[in-house]
Parts: sequence; structure tokens; C-alpha cells
Amino acid sequence: MLDSFLTTLAEELELGQAPQKDPSNQFRLQLNQTQSISLKEEGEHILFRAQIHSMPQDKQEELCLYLMKGNFLGQGTGRSVIGLSEDEKFLTLSLLLPYDMNYKTFKLLLEEFANYLSYWQEEITSRDVRI
Repeated sequence: MLDSFLTTLAEELELGQAPQKDPSNQFRLQLNQTQSISLKEEGEHILFRAQIHSMPQDKQEELCLYLMKGNFLGQGTGRSVIGLSEDEKFLTLSLLLPYDMNYKTFKLLLEEFANYLSYWQEEITSRDVRI
């Protein structure tokens, strides 16, 4: 299902070739120079995941407290979750969705995820200057 959704999306957005599965069974959707979203089928769910920004070396505690406020009840993230990559070098945004959805819902949720990703990329970049 995910591969057919991505094929349709690539045609609609004129992205050229649709993303293909990599060896780890995930698709990488490059929306622009700063937004690359990985999509993966996880059992009965679809996982969206993207890097927001590298983890700053300074004032990490202050930044993490700020991000926790964004995570609280999904209010600042649209039900997505801000976290860390496995190597703890990057801030990430993740969203787990039920597998059972139609293309229209998929596209709407992907667009919303990309908008929150863009917001947090800009917010972290501007906070980088202030922190």
C-alpha cells in the first residue's frame, strides 16, 4: 500500500521517480533540500520519521525542556514526537499512523507532518542563535 501511495504522490507532485525501498525496508521521500522523510511500514502502522536538526553542543538541557513543551500532549507537534536519533546526534520528528487509511488521508497527514517538520527546523535554527 505505501509504495502505491508514494507512486501516486510522486506523480501528483511531479517528483520524477517514486521513492524505492532501501535495504532496511523504508522509503526516503526528498521533499526539498532540508526535508527528507523516511516512511516505513511497521506491522499495522506506517512510521514517518525525519531529522529536524543536529543536536547542539551547548545548552542542551534548556533546549530539551523547550522541546518537551512542544511534545506535551502533541500540541506543538500535531501528535508527532520530537526525539533523538539512535546515535543522539540529531533531533528527530516521528509519527506513527494506522495502516488502514486511504490515499487522501495519507497525503493530508504527510503534508501536516512536513509542515510541523518545517516549523521545528526553523524554530531550532532560530533558537540556536539565541541559546
